[in-house]
Amino acid sequence: MQKILLSSLLLILLTFQGTIAFAVENLTEQKDGEETNYYSIHYDGEEQKLILEENNIKLILTSWTDESKSAVNGKLEISDHTYSRFTEEIILEVTDQPTELKVTEDRSIYYTLHPSDSFNVEEIKLPESDNPTTDETEIGNEDGTSADETNVEDEQVTETIEEDTESVEEQKLETSPEENEDLNSTDTVSPTKDITIASEPYSIQNEDPIISYSSHVQGIGWQKYVSNGETSGTSGKAKRLEGIKISIDNSKDLGVRYSTHVQGYGWLDYVSNGKISGTTGKEKRLEAIKIELTGKKARDYDVYYRVHAQTFGWSGWAKNGDPAGTEGLSKRLEAIEIKVIEKGSNVNISTGNSFIKKPTIAYSTHVQTYGWMSQVRNGALSGTTGKEKRLEAIKIDLQDSNFSGDVIYSAHVQNLGWLNNVSNGAVSGTNGQSKRMEAIKINLTGEVAKYFDVYYRVHSQSFGWLGWAKNGQAAGTEGLSKRLEAIEIKLVAKGGKAPGSTANRFLTKPTIVYSSHVQTYGWLDSVKNGAMSGTKGQSKRLEAIKINLENSPYSGNIVYSTHVQSFGWLNNVSNGAISGTNGQSKRMEAIQINLTGEIAKHYDVYYRVHSQSFGWLGWAKNGMKAGSEGISKRLEAIEVKLIPKGKGQPVKASKAFKQPVKIKVFLDPGHGGYDTGAIARGIKEADLNLAVAKKVEKLLKGRGYSVHMSRNSDSYVGLYDRPKMANNLDADIFISIHHNSTAFATTLVNGIESYYYKYDKEYPSKINKDMHNNPERIKKSVTLTNFIHQNMHRNTGAVNRGVGGASFAVIREAKMPATLLELGYINNVSERIKLVTDSYQDKLVYLASVKCMKRQPFL
Repeated sequence: MQKILLSSLLLILLTFQGTIAFAVENLTEQKDGEETNYYSIHYDGEEQKLILEENNIKLILTSWTDESKSAVNGKLEISDHTYSRFTEEIILEVTDQPTELKVTEDRSIYYTLHPSDSFNVEEIKLPESDNPTTDETEIGNEDGTSADETNVEDEQVTETIEEDTESVEEQKLETSPEENEDLNSTDTVSPTKDITIASEPYSIQNEDPIISYSSHVQGIGWQKYVSNGETSGTSGKAKRLEGIKISIDNSKDLGVRYSTHVQGYGWLDYVSNGKISGTTGKEKRLEAIKIELTGKKARDYDVYYRVHAQTFGWSGWAKNGDPAGTEGLSKRLEAIEIKVIEKGSNVNISTGNSFIKKPTIAYSTHVQTYGWMSQVRNGALSGTTGKEKRLEAIKIDLQDSNFSGDVIYSAHVQNLGWLNNVSNGAVSGTNGQSKRMEAIKINLTGEVAKYFDVYYRVHSQSFGWLGWAKNGQAAGTEGLSKRLEAIEIKLVAKGGKAPGSTANRFLTKPTIVYSSHVQTYGWLDSVKNGAMSGTKGQSKRLEAIKINLENSPYSGNIVYSTHVQSFGWLNNVSNGAISGTNGQSKRMEAIQINLTGEIAKHYDVYYRVHSQSFGWLGWAKNGMKAGSEGISKRLEAIEVKLIPKGKGQPVKASKAFKQPVKIKVFLDPGHGGYDTGAIARGIKEADLNLAVAKKVEKLLKGRGYSVHMSRNSDSYVGLYDRPKMANNLDADIFISIHHNSTAFATTLVNGIESYYYKYDKEYPSKINKDMHNNPERIKKSVTLTNFIHQNMHRNTGAVNRGVGGASFAVIREAKMPATLLELGYINNVSERIKLVTDSYQDKLVYLASVKCMKRQPFL
């Protein structure tokens, strides 16, 4: 026994060389009254080495486990005559209390660990009151001696040691190799139970059960067995536990059984007494564990255990089959500590908060005609699909939650908009008002929000299932008048993957955004939804435009084209592209805008422009022209907006788009068909009338007039049908073309004469009673007749036979200003020769007369 105690107290001088510190092993197996040393380690975060037992055992400190500096990563390197060389990774917790570190199964050191700016190791003598002591109860030794007897003998040996003044080196010389070998194999007395520090490993008496356990760690494999509250696993390394083996080592009447909750499998069946619970080689994490004692002595002991879980750290202590860890959160276990405590012992272990389970989210919806539906949970559908039934209200609640905090939610309701938030089962929405829910926001508050995201998606009218929203985001529609029909809600571990696609979770009325390029100003800031882009009252031209759709719930594009000075209509562009010019000083004069694809089924695009000289023109829509063409008028501003299909105001093309006024001229070639008119030397008046009329038609159309003819061939048209056709067309002027003749075969009479309508009571109107004698019409008719007559006379040099009034049927029955022209005498030989030539006919319809017509008051 003396040899044992002497060997136990041998100290190797502690020295420092660079970053290597030499320390002496302290055996923990000492009796009452003996001194125990420990090492006060001040650690600076750098790699440091402590060499034990003449290089046989090295303790290497490598780094802090995390920024909190709560523990140090380390490893033991062991090599001697008993153990083959191996390295074991360990973690040393920062502690002010001397803490045991088992070097081998029969060798330990004590240490304290402190964060420091510099590394230092100091050997400290443990005060006598802190040394492990035996119970006052008498404990028998294996050789039959009592504890008291052993204490007496130990005291004698202690006295001998105190008298010895020889150096440590001298003492070592006095101990033979055989004696040292003897010492290594000698049984020692175990210290008593530690009943004051619940979170530290503790020792037990020989007859108390020892619970041993080993965990299988990701990337490391099976760790060495530890026991009685020691840590198995890792912390700060993000390594999952994959399996565990637990056993009671020294009691025949006490056993242990345990079950683990494994990724992908859930709770496994119980196993017992050293068998594996969990998996190896499958990369599956342990997420929770339950441990129970079995056997006759199970009623005398409690088993306590706690786990280090991903994200949450160390849990509270669980006890006797209660679960420890997490479930439904996809969090790995990283380490475990297990203790067996005799019932009734004064041990300070508090239980609680050992198991975190995913809360249940429960909800019920109020559905059109059905009322409140049965409550569903955790992602189940509440509501209907395919039945066109609106959701009107909802209640949402959290159940079975380990966490503080609430679920809060708000519904967007038809005509009411977003309602105020409610929480924990209160109603959001309406009941008995026939109002549809259109969207919803759901969020978590308090502690539960730190560990979970709430995901939800809705089934919306016309769109079906939308994408998943989370944590207060809006889900549904706004501004589209679409009902919610169903909803699903799920809790997901914080930062976890969404249950599905998050695209198109919330659909709103599309926004139409546009920007115009303005003379001297350049590109203006974008505006939207009917706001004005451009200027008014500054005489600044628009030169280009960009238009785009944003936040559209529908497929499709916005396409547009501009009419630009000198270029005319440009090709269509779409979705934000530029239409117009930049840097060329060219004015925009008109625009067309349209929608394509699905969005065109749901919306009309309305637009109007502010045009030079005209101001704001009327609204155009869906590809109509807005602005002007052919009159050199610049666009100065524009407004564009979307209107739900068919809900907008009526529009008129004539109000939105201006172009040169097309004077509508009605030409009446006299006679035709069997009515040949006058004939001279085979020349028919009807043919000459038609030839001249066609020349006039061509010339007027070429100058932008709208021209209509009573006949286009040698066909008969009734006398009253001719003015009736002009009246129906709402023509601006009526011109009847004739050639003259006398009653003789030949005549010397020649020249041009023209007629306007003059009232004659002998010839009352038949189809134009309201307008035939209208003073304004007659006045304009006189002006028209004089204008044409004078131009024909000037251009041809023909004899001027004057202008007069008559009651010819065609000019009496026309509602508009009207004239009848006699272009010359076909029975006058010399005049007939001219009348049949193209050159003379061209003079009759001279271009100058056409240009001047636009400025005459008869229009």
